[in-house]
Amino acid sequence: MRVLKNILSLFQDQREVLDLGDFGSELAFKTSWEPLVAGGTNFCTHRPQKNAGLMGDSLVFKTTVGAYLFAFMFVALGTIFVMASAATGSADMGTIMGLAFMAFGCWYQWSLRQKESTFDRYSRKLTMGKKTFDLRTAEALQLIREYVRGNKSSYYSYELNLICSDGSRINIVDHGALRKLREDAALLAEYLSVPIWDAIDFRIPDAETLFDGKAEILRQNLG
Repeated sequence: MRVLKNILSLFQDQREVLDLGDFGSELAFKTSWEPLVAGGTNFCTHRPQKNAGLMGDSLVFKTTVGAYLFAFMFVALGTIFVMASAATGSADMGTIMGLAFMAFGCWYQWSLRQKESTFDRYSRKLTMGKKTFDLRTAEALQLIREYVRGNKSSYYSYELNLICSDGSRINIVDHGALRKLREDAALLAEYLSVPIWDAIDFRIPDAETLFDGKAEILRQNLG
């Protein structure tokens, strides 16, 4: 029995439990710490860059060259399949696969562009695709991780989320390049003048622990 427990312990999360009280805000207890977006890539998809304007600079998360190349690879492979099928003079499985690859590549490129976001301190707006958010409600940046299981490989994907004053979250990026994500979070936090709540290296507490921590914050405020 003891041997079984030792084996099972190898598969348990050994990270230190996250103490939300360390963030010094009751909002941390109102915010979900579960992944906001399912899945995520194992490579960097977006990076921020500052754009100078007449009314001040903006911070834009643009699609990386690597992400575009990944999408283009599917389009190129699809084109090869279609051309090879055309050379034989028959529409076979190669044509179907080629069209499917091309469609996925085009769709993925479109989804990358839709995920691009622009932060503007002057207008106090965040624009993402056709959606616009009020940056006056921005309170903090949240960093969390998710274990993504695939058919051939598994990896960790990391989320950078904007936390609003009501506890809601807006996902900014979700990819597997941890070092770049933390660098970009630091740049965005400085631009917005908000703190970073980094939970990547910690284990998320259970509901009972969260309730106890929230009660302690409440007692401190009342005291």
